Amino acid sequence: MKKYLFLFSFLLLLCSCENETDVLTDDTIDPDLICEDCDIDIVKDSNRLTQYNQTVTLSQRGVKSKNTTSKVEDISLILKAKLAPLYITHEEQEVMLNANHVSVYGKKIAASYSLAGEPYSGAVDILYDSGELVNLQGTLLLPHRDIDAVSLFDSSNLFLGGGFDATEFYGGDHPSFFAGYEFKYNEKSDMLSLQENQVFHSVFGNKLRNIKSDKSIITGSGGGNSGVIFAFDENTETLILNESNETNGLYILDTSIEKRDGLYYFVAIAYNDSTKELKAFSYLISIETNIMTLNYEVSLGIFDLNVEAKHSLVLPRKDVLVVSLGSEGMGIYKVTTSDDKATATLKHQLKEEILDTSEPNHVVNSIVYHADMFYVAAGGAGIYIIPYVTTDVKFDENFYHVDSDPGISINNIGRSDDELVVATTEGISIYQTNGID
Repeated sequence: MKKYLFLFSFLLLLCSCENETDVLTDDTIDPDLICEDCDIDIVKDSNRLTQYNQTVTLSQRGVKSKNTTSKVEDISLILKAKLAPLYITHEEQEVMLNANHVSVYGKKIAASYSLAGEPYSGAVDILYDSGELVNLQGTLLLPHRDIDAVSLFDSSNLFLGGGFDATEFYGGDHPSFFAGYEFKYNEKSDMLSLQENQVFHSVFGNKLRNIKSDKSIITGSGGGNSGVIFAFDENTETLILNESNETNGLYILDTSIEKRDGLYYFVAIAYNDSTKELKAFSYLISIETNIMTLNYEVSLGIFDLNVEAKHSLVLPRKDVLVVSLGSEGMGIYKVTTSDDKATATLKHQLKEEILDTSEPNHVVNSIVYHADMFYVAAGGAGIYIIPYVTTDVKFDENFYHVDSDPGISINNIGRSDDELVVATTEGISIYQTNGID
C-alpha cells in the first residue's frame, strides 16, 4: 500500500494533495494513469446490472379533500435497471458491501458502499443513464476506507468521504477523510479514469456522516458526537470549518445549504443523545473570509432517535426545515424570528400515515426535494412521493407509495431531472419519473 499520503497528517491537520496525472482528456485516458497514488482500484462487473424498463405500480395513499392538490394525478414511475449488491474479498472471505448513499447529477449516478461493522472497506459505483440503457461505467474500490457519503458535484467531479484504518494509513487521532476526484469515461476503451484533486483528513471525528453539494458549495459533517460541521467552496478549493463550540458533543445528523440574496445559509440538525433533544443550527457563510457565523439555534423537540441510522434535512423554502425523524416519521418546521430570538414550530408531521409503528424497520431514512415534491426512503415501508403544499407549509394529504419487497429496506434516495435512484439492502434501483417535473 502506498501510505505516504496520510503521513502528511502528522504535519498538518488537513492537507490537500494533487497527483501528477494531467487534466483528463480522451487522449490521456490510459490504464497507467488511473490515479496511481490514490490506492484506488477501478473494476467493472457489468453482470451486476439488469435492465428492466418496467412500469411500477403506484398506490395512492392519504385522503382526498378540497385542499388536496392534483400534482399526484399524472405521476408514473418506470424501473429502468437494478444494480446487484457489490461483493468483495475481505480478509480472504467474500463479503457484501452495503449501499448507503446515492447522488444524482443529470444522467450521472454515484452510489457509495461500506462494510458493516468495524472493518474498513468501501466502494463507489458510477453509472450513466443514456435514456435507453443504464451503463455501469466503473466501480472504485477503496480498501481500508469506509465510504460513508458521496456527492456528484457535476457530471465529472465526485466528492466522497468516510473513515480509514489508522493501522494502514497514518491518520492521527481522527481517522476520517474528505476527498474530491475528477473522473472521465471513455466509450471507445470502456474505461473510467480518475484524478485526485484534493484530500482533507483527520479533522472530522471518526468518519464523515454526510456530504451534499449545491450552488458550488459542498456541506458535510463528521462522525460520532464530534459536532464537526464543514463547508467546502469548490471555486476556491477552501475548507470552511465551524470554529465555535455550540455543537460540541452533539451528533450532527445531516446538513444542507440555501442561497438567499447572494448569501449562503448553512443549516445542520444536531442531536443530544443524553437529553434526546433535536436541534437545528443555522450559520451564515462568508465566502470572502471563510468564516461561519451563527445565525440561529432552535429546538425541534424531544425524540428517541438512533444516532447510527440515516437522517435527512431538506430546505424547501426560506426558514422551512423538513426533517426525518426515524420511527417518528418526518416533520415540517417553520422558523420564525422575533426580537432577535428564533423559534421553530412543528407545522406538520407524518407518522402513522406512512409507517407501521409495529414494524421496527419502518423508518424515514432519507428525503430529497424536487419541484415541490418530497421523495422519501422509508426503510421497510418503501418509497413515498409526497407533494408539498407551500401555502400551508404542510405535506399534501394525497400522495403516492411504492411498496418494498419483504425483507428489503430503502436506505437512501436521490433525484435529478427525471432520474430517481434508491440505495436498498439488495443494491441500487434506477427509476425514470414522468409527470413530476
